[in-house]
Amino acid sequence: MMIRRLALALAAALGLALPALAQTPSDDPHFNATGSWGQDYPDQWAIRHVGFTEGADSAWALADGRLHEVVVAVIDTGLDWNHADFGWDQVWRNTDEIPDNGIDDDQNGYVDDMIGWNFLDDSNNPFDLDGHGTFVAGIIAADTNNATGIRGINPAARIMVLKALNTFGHTRASYIAEAIVYAVDNGARIINLSVGGAETTRIEEVALAYAAERGVVVIVAAGNEGLEVTDWGPAGSDHVLTVASTDFDDVRTVFSNWGRGIDIAAPGLDILSLRARRTDTMRDIAGVAYERAAAFVGADRRYYRASGTSFSAPIVAGAASLLLSSRPELTGEEVEQILLNTARDIGSPGIDQYTGYGLLDARAMMLGQPGYVTALISHVEVVQTASGAAVRVFGEADASRFAGASLQLGAGDNPTGWTEMVANVPQTPEGGALGDIPAASFAGSAVWTLRLVVDNGRGHVREARYLLNLGG
Repeated sequence: MMIRRLALALAAALGLALPALAQTPSDDPHFNATGSWGQDYPDQWAIRHVGFTEGADSAWALADGRLHEVVVAVIDTGLDWNHADFGWDQVWRNTDEIPDNGIDDDQNGYVDDMIGWNFLDDSNNPFDLDGHGTFVAGIIAADTNNATGIRGINPAARIMVLKALNTFGHTRASYIAEAIVYAVDNGARIINLSVGGAETTRIEEVALAYAAERGVVVIVAAGNEGLEVTDWGPAGSDHVLTVASTDFDDVRTVFSNWGRGIDIAAPGLDILSLRARRTDTMRDIAGVAYERAAAFVGADRRYYRASGTSFSAPIVAGAASLLLSSRPELTGEEVEQILLNTARDIGSPGIDQYTGYGLLDARAMMLGQPGYVTALISHVEVVQTASGAAVRVFGEADASRFAGASLQLGAGDNPTGWTEMVANVPQTPEGGALGDIPAASFAGSAVWTLRLVVDNGRGHVREARYLLNLGG
């Protein structure tokens, strides 16, 4: 299967704690600037919008003490490691390999793999000739407070450079699968996959399951085709966190893929990051109206702006890596729970097919505790009970520390008030009947909304809604 690009000296040895994030204002010019390409919003509006600002309430300020290095594998088109705003300190180093001796010192199957691997050429040179991978890596880990360019999300992230896409963003499923396994086996705790195709192949699914079994968080872009994501790979896999794209008003962008596979959302319009030398990523994308060099930013033309779920995903990956840098004891499952259950609900209340659990909230994430809450209304049936006709509601009501759930009813498709119909909905983790609502309760309106509210008792409350149109 062909997969295409989704578009529109070390500071410390691996594992050692790094200094805490400074509380002083950033001196990264583009982080503080507005209007660098004539726009009326901050250059780095996207990461600011999800909580990476300045001051005591910033996600950065909430990082718990000293940061620990976290390896983030970026499976993409490679990296321009000579970029002035991406230091060698931000690149993962394979300390078990002796440079350029032509020997597989660590016996991992790759000779002289000092910073990653090029799976296209089967070489240890994963330099970026397209720009997409450098852009993604910059969002996560561009140099911070170096009086240059932009600010990356996590200064303690170490990018493992895994080149699996060619200059035109094409690849094979086998390259992606091999890169996933390499990342897992060589210490990555987070994998960013801003790639996609018409399906998830068997070989990719096996690799993704391998990562999940070993606690590696795989974060994937939803895709930019405006399609249902179930059959879109790897975004449709059950072993990944799939990220949709939102606009300036927290509405799903029209190009973002959708469906029950969407887990979370992050901004995806006019994202600013690094430009790899001699690249113009948007120029060669079929069907995209683009004037050469139009996306270049800065007097030195070393920055680039672009839109797409490709760039929403690394915002989430960068945030997840910061959480692990602050709290390295968290498991991959716990990181995913915190990301989802601290997301800010947007769009339709509850988990929805356009933005999943909601918009990434990095501030809430840094304060979040592991746990999960599931609220889902799957369908309803009309039944006869001892008390007469009723609407039986089916779905899931579950939480890691289940503290109760209720079923409520409101008139219309956007109720202004709710009536509690079932006060004590049982814990229903595998799906089943949540409760019965007497048929007489539906008098007076042709349209009703059911609401299921589930509480885990630790500050995580989720709801689901279900629209009933009775006709007439």
